[in-house]
Amino acid sequence: MNHNQLFDWRRRSILAVFFVLVRCVSAADLGDLTPVSDWNAVAKGVWRAEIGNLSHEIRYSDLAAAPPKIEALNELSDAAFPFSKDAVSYLVGRDHKVLVRIPTAEDETLYGFGLQLDGIKKSRKVMTLNVDHWSKGGGRTHAPVPFYISSKGYGVFFNTARFLKIYNQVGNRKDSLRNPAEVDRNPPPDEKQAGPWLAQPPGDSVEAQVNGEGMELVVFSGQSLLEVVQRYNLFSGGGALPPLWGLGFWHRVHAKFNADQVREELAEFEQRDFPIDVVGLEPGWMTKSYPCTFEWQKKRFPDPAGFAKELLDDGVRLNLWENPFISKHSRLYESMYPLSGSHLVWLGLVPDYTMPEARKLLTDQHHKDHIGIGISGYKIDEVDGYDFWLWPDHATFPSGISGEAMRQSYGLLMQNMLYTDLFKQRNVRTYSLVRAANGAASGYPFVIYSDAYSHKEYLTGISTSSLCGILWTPEARSARSDREWLNRMQTVCFSAMAQLNAWSSGKKPWSYDGVTDAVREVIQLRMRLLPYLYSAFAEYQQQGVPPIRAMILEDGFSAEQDEIIEGTLDSETNPYAMGKRIEKTDQYMFGRSILVAPFYEAQAIEREVQLPAGNWYDFYTGQWVGNGETITVTAAGLGDRIPLFVKDGAVIPMLSRSVNQADKAIGHPLEVRWYGKRAGFFDLYEDDGQSFDYERQVFRWRRLSVESVKAQAVRLEESIVSGTGQAMFGPVGRFSVMTE
Repeated sequence: MNHNQLFDWRRRSILAVFFVLVRCVSAADLGDLTPVSDWNAVAKGVWRAEIGNLSHEIRYSDLAAAPPKIEALNELSDAAFPFSKDAVSYLVGRDHKVLVRIPTAEDETLYGFGLQLDGIKKSRKVMTLNVDHWSKGGGRTHAPVPFYISSKGYGVFFNTARFLKIYNQVGNRKDSLRNPAEVDRNPPPDEKQAGPWLAQPPGDSVEAQVNGEGMELVVFSGQSLLEVVQRYNLFSGGGALPPLWGLGFWHRVHAKFNADQVREELAEFEQRDFPIDVVGLEPGWMTKSYPCTFEWQKKRFPDPAGFAKELLDDGVRLNLWENPFISKHSRLYESMYPLSGSHLVWLGLVPDYTMPEARKLLTDQHHKDHIGIGISGYKIDEVDGYDFWLWPDHATFPSGISGEAMRQSYGLLMQNMLYTDLFKQRNVRTYSLVRAANGAASGYPFVIYSDAYSHKEYLTGISTSSLCGILWTPEARSARSDREWLNRMQTVCFSAMAQLNAWSSGKKPWSYDGVTDAVREVIQLRMRLLPYLYSAFAEYQQQGVPPIRAMILEDGFSAEQDEIIEGTLDSETNPYAMGKRIEKTDQYMFGRSILVAPFYEAQAIEREVQLPAGNWYDFYTGQWVGNGETITVTAAGLGDRIPLFVKDGAVIPMLSRSVNQADKAIGHPLEVRWYGKRAGFFDLYEDDGQSFDYERQVFRWRRLSVESVKAQAVRLEESIVSGTGQAMFGPVGRFSVMTE
């Protein structure tokens, strides 16, 4: 063998060994997955499993408002583990990435993944779950909660504060036994195409990957999709219970208003007979903002304590806007400097609120300057942000938490700190706003809002938020016409927070003359429904039932009736002839019994409503409208009122007339309405409306039961079914039979 032959032999030998090593590494990193076998039962229908090393990972459940409600979970029906043994698998790669693979059936539909404004169904999609401004379609949003539910009756929670990339039934493994058959898209003229060619062949799993050393999985099962969501909420500590005043009407004044201008605006509310419970002050209340000082601007508000007391005496609360980034002009700046991250946001410090010292600095100042004078809550802005507004992923924090995990959890940290260290410690409830949240947030009385402003997207947000323990407000700001203003205000009044945000527009509820009376009427209806809505939130807190929820959680509603638009081949605009699905996300349930179908955009004065199975009745007249069918309603036919429908047998408690502050609902007589022909009941929740004494069982449930006793005669009965608290609302002053 000559020199050249020897060199060639050695080269080929080295290459052969190299390729063997590559195959070995590939098998280790991408080959056979390891089954998840160590599932631990938490309660009925709830299992959790740890994958990899979790010692340096933040779990969202660690930031929850309360521990899991085990007793309430165990009161739900039995539910079996939804997967076969070894079906769920994982891989911890050498590149510090964790992959989890969860099988799905061929006819399975997935929903959820947080506050998504582009649709409720997430099958056949790739999503990147990053806290961000709303970014259409990719998963980046204000609350990208890593929790989904399946049409097969289970849910999965990826309990990790990491960026998460998820392939929902997208991607086909070569070893899968369920890959569809290949189809030649371009057969020769004498051969027929074997079947439809699929541009996106369906996958048979959910595959999720994080850049971390470990991940916790939590699986929920139930007899219905609603029960799955209940279990997730109860695992997260139960739902939020706002103070009664929080469910009234909110008005955020212009950013540069002073105390006198606020007084003038409130006087006009009274003069025009419009309800008002909360006034929101925007950035101008502070000495400096963007970044913030959290200190009162005395030129605009010379006597903050006197001003707050004046409003409280009139039954109106004050809510303060702030973002958490600290100005060098703040008296907190020097002390907070060593307790903050490596990078600034808007040139302000980013405190590390996982550290007790940082939390105490902020909450002591907030108590002295805000809570101590009667401030009721906050609007926490700018904790979402695009990459170029927040800190970079490689930012460092003194606690050692990564910039990525801090971004995913910062909105939760703010909620946790303010709720726990400010309000709960003082036995005073709050209802507040926040710009970002994430997993296990259901127990926090914070409502998310957005910079997006599509009415259709806002309606979708109401549905998607209900699947993941998030509260959402489609706040009204402005409109291009009287009709649009009315439609937006009607939607707002049937959401988690009825808020007009005029920080920029300066609008008032009466700014559109042609619909002023109709706007007043829907706000007053919201106030009359306070007993019904407050009870729905109590059910959320104790049983995990979302107070406002997607139609897929309602018995008898078919989620598979979406309109399918077939794709048309076009070499430039649609080369793979991809179709699209038009989802029904423009209606939702409000409490146990009321279906809301707002007018909006192209459906501004006429729209279709898809009724679930069962008899449904018009809220206003009691007239029967249908059973499991699609009906058409018009604004003219409803007298410019929002379309509302009530299920058969529903009992609806209302105030006998509207009040202009929620405090005046206490002791107010009730009207009880009964719809349809079936016997029914409503459990009315009552407590003091403002403290956490309900956690010591100081509350009661008053049952209002209706049944037919003989032809053309019905009977209403009252009883106390549980609790030891006193009455909150007054006696039944009127009983209305709302049926034909």
